[in-house]
This record gives sequence, structure tokens and C-alpha cells, in this order.
Amino acid sequence: MKADSLLTRKIKRGHLRVLAFAVLVAMVFAAGCGSSTDDSELQGADVPTDAEPALCHTAAPAETQSNAGENNNSKLSFEPLSFPAQPPSPAREVKLPILMFHHVGDPPAGADEIRRGLTVSASDFEAMMSFLKQAGYNPVSEKQLFKTLFSGETLPPNPVMLTLDDGYLDNYSIAAPILEKYGFPASFYIISEKVGTPEYMNWDQVAGLDSKGMDVGSHTATHADLTTLPGTELKRELKDSAAALETHLGHPVYWLCYPAGKYDADVEHYAQEAGYLLATTTKTGEKQSGSAPYELLRYRVRSDTGVEAFKELVK
Repeated sequence: MKADSLLTRKIKRGHLRVLAFAVLVAMVFAAGCGSSTDDSELQGADVPTDAEPALCHTAAPAETQSNAGENNNSKLSFEPLSFPAQPPSPAREVKLPILMFHHVGDPPAGADEIRRGLTVSASDFEAMMSFLKQAGYNPVSEKQLFKTLFSGETLPPNPVMLTLDDGYLDNYSIAAPILEKYGFPASFYIISEKVGTPEYMNWDQVAGLDSKGMDVGSHTATHADLTTLPGTELKRELKDSAAALETHLGHPVYWLCYPAGKYDADVEHYAQEAGYLLATTTKTGEKQSGSAPYELLRYRVRSDTGVEAFKELVK
């Protein structure tokens, strides 16, 4: 009987020691890994639904779980580009219709003729993207075009390029969701000193497009006619815009769109000096050449273009 009592007491003491150790371990983990994070702080976090729970996880500060984090991801995937020391000879040429849009949506009441002409309705824009998808066209990025012209890569079958000039807010709120719906890349050309002003995107929205894989290019600092500017002002228009975009995106910007399509030999020279690799014009055509990377041709899409005429542009 005494032996049984002694054994019982030992077992009880053992249980108490195990319980005390478990409590101590829990206290250590709570001190090192505890968090006051509530459910609202976790909304939007990228948490795999099939992942096993971690033993200890310290949540990142809220400010890192923002557009800044998305921009860091974009920066990590950014690929530096440059012209080869020996450009291909003869220069490579590709057939690539580049489509030029401005506003997408409905023009405001009292809009003038220019604004109405530059505005493609949301329904027409959607119908155009739907046609491209169903007809087997493949919108490509500027990087794909650059590598095709200078690195010997090839474009997919039936390539097209989609571009939107000026950085209007409706490009972000209306055009971008439609493009994402169809999985299409596009180039958004930003007037850097217009960012954040009425009817234009702000910097978070510009960076958001970049983080989603869209091309962001320069439409200069103020949208001045570059061919009329003295050298100092011309350099400022090109370099200041590139610098502002790089600051907010976290990587260089290689793509340029001339305001109103106006350029000359000096503009091309300073564009290259500022670090741009490709530049689009308003000259019509679809044959893009490595001998003229600063003279890419485009087709303008207007309010009265319509879906049927759009189909003809990309054939």
C-alpha cells in the first residue's frame, strides 16, 4: 500500500513538472512571437490557404504591406537592358501594329471636340480587347519588342502592342481593369509633372500599374513640343521625367513617347542620352525596325474608330 502511495505521488509530481515545462515553453513563445495583430490587419495579406501553420511568425509592420511592397517585388523582377555593343546587321524588322489610345470612358459634359475625339468609350475598348483575345492576337511588352530587335528573340504569333498616352485617371480606373481581365500588357506613358493633378493618376496608381506588370514610360515632364526647345530645356524634359519615374518605381524607365509625336535628330540624340531605348511617334505604320528604335510607328484609335475599323488596323 505504501509502495502504491509512493508511486502515485511520483506520478503526480511528474505530471506537475511536465505541466510546468509546457507553461514555460508557451510563455517563451508568447514573448518572442506574440502579436497584437487582429483580423483586420491580416486582410489582403498573401497567405497560402493550404500552408501549415508556422510555429513562430512575426508579422511585418503594416507599412511594408502596401504598394511599397509591391514596388519592391517589381524592382526585384526588373531586368536591366541596354543596346548591344554590336547591333545586328542588317537591322532586324518586325511587323507589329502599335495601337495608340488616350482617354477611355465617357467624356465630361461640355467636353470640346479634341477631348471627345480622344475618348474611346469603355464598351468599345472592351469590345476591341475581346476581339483581340478571340481572334488570337498577342499583345506584347516593350521589352519583348526590344529583345526581338536587338537580342534575336521572337515575338509570339499575331503580335500587337497597346499604348495609352498622358497618364489619365481613366486609364487606371477603366482601361487597366479591362486589360487585366484579358491578361494583356500595355504601355502607359506618363507626363511626370501632371501626376497627382485633376484627371491624372497619382504616383501610387502609376506604381500600381508597374507592379502589376504593365509598362510605364515617359511622356516627358510637361508635354512640351520637344522640337521647339533649346538644348537645356530639352534635356530637362527628358531627364527630369525619367528621374521622377525611376524614383517612384524603383527602377529605370526605358520607354518614351514624344508629345504630339514631334521629334527630330536632336530629340532622338538627347532621348538616347537620357537612357531611353525605344520611343513611339504618331507616324502610321506597322513595320518596326532596329535601325530606328526612336521612331516606332503607331495607329491612333479615336472615338469614331469603332470596332470594325480597329480590326482593320491590326490585320
